[in-house]
Formats: sequence, structure tokens, C-alpha cells
Amino acid sequence: MSKPQCPQAAPRPITIRQFKNGAWESQPDVLSREIPIRIHTDSGLPKTLWAWPCNLEDLALGHVLLDMGGAGRSASVSKLNDTEFEVKLGEPLPPEAGKPAPIAATVLLKAMADFMGGEGLWDDTGCFHRAGVLNPVSIQVLHRAEDIGRHNCLDRLAGWANRSGEELSDKVLLVSARVTSSLCAKALRAGFRFIISRSAVTTASVDMATEHGATLVGFARDREGRFSVFTDKEGRIIE
Repeated sequence: MSKPQCPQAAPRPITIRQFKNGAWESQPDVLSREIPIRIHTDSGLPKTLWAWPCNLEDLALGHVLLDMGGAGRSASVSKLNDTEFEVKLGEPLPPEAGKPAPIAATVLLKAMADFMGGEGLWDDTGCFHRAGVLNPVSIQVLHRAEDIGRHNCLDRLAGWANRSGEELSDKVLLVSARVTSSLCAKALRAGFRFIISRSAVTTASVDMATEHGATLVGFARDREGRFSVFTDKEGRIIE
């Protein structure tokens, strides 16, 4: 996946002092840009988010859907200016009824390797998380989002899915970040019932995934040839 063409989001050059191997030296470096954006809705005061300044329509739309009471409803987003967006909620949508197809263990690791190994924003600054929507039948990543905030990544996926009409209940969520209770809850609100993380999970996220019949996998690291299944009562991971 190539990097988005957003000139305003290009990393900012900087010169730093670095201490390494017992000595100081000046080094060129780059910083990720982070800006505030404002989201307007009919429900009251605008909401301010801090984010990487690219593809912000999906972020604004997804945040309203997942964190401002819009889950399960149609929605539209309008750009007011470069950093302000208006989101309007519509009628409730029919509930998603799909279920993720099972994935073999070796295929799961290969999918995570392709997801994490693709070119991305981390390569420049080391500052980014990423999340992706995997089709468990074709084993293709349908969409990938990156941001400095792990929650922003899920907002971006939800906004994309809403605008493209993509159902998420039969897809797999791939994430680079740890799955805490807040991230797990957001993934469930988005419709995911199969979550794979490269990082750790918490007790609350395991309990939450178990309650909702979701599969939760952590420490999916292809170079180490391993992953840990924390809950999978639906049997979505096969030999």
C-alpha cells in the first residue's frame, strides 16, 4: 500500500541531539505532524480530536459513528474547511448479520506479515499505529488506516466502511496496537467479531470479546512464528 498523497501531512524535518554509544552528535530527523480537527454534529458543542492531517473525512465520520452515538446509523460528512467537518446522522441501518469465515493458523500469520510489512508511515517517524480490514475468504486487506492514535485508526476504518457500504461483521480487524477494553469496545461497536493484534491484550478485552462471541488473538508475530488465542469459542481459527 503506497503512502497517501497529502502534502500538508509530510513529516517535518528537524535536527536533534542524539546520545549513542557514549557520545553526543547532531542528527537530522523528522516528526509526524499532529493537528486539532473539529467535528460538528446536531447533538451539541463541536468535538475536538488530534490527528495526523490526511483523509480526515473518514476520521470525522467514524468518530461520530463509534464514539458519539452514531453506531448502526447511516451518516454523511461534509468538509467545512481543512480542519472542520460536519457529520449528519440518518436513519438506523439493518443490523449486520455476517460472520467471519475461519482462518488457518499459517494463513493468519501470513496475513499479519503482509499487513505489518507493507510500506507505511511508521517507516519515516516510528510514530504511527495501523489498522486494517481483512477479508478472511480472499485473505486480502481491503483497507488500511494509519494514524498517531490507535483509536483514530479504528475511526478511520469505520468511516471508510460507512462511506463505501462495506459490512464489517464478516471481516477481520488487524491492529498493530495493544487491545485494551476501550479499543475492544470500539472494535465491537464497529461490527468486528474477529480481532488480531500484533501486541498484547488485557483481561477486560478478553472478557468483553468472550461476552460478545468475538475471537481475540494477540502477539501475532510472523518473524517469531507465533500468536496467542485468548478467546475463540466460535472456532474461527483452524489447524
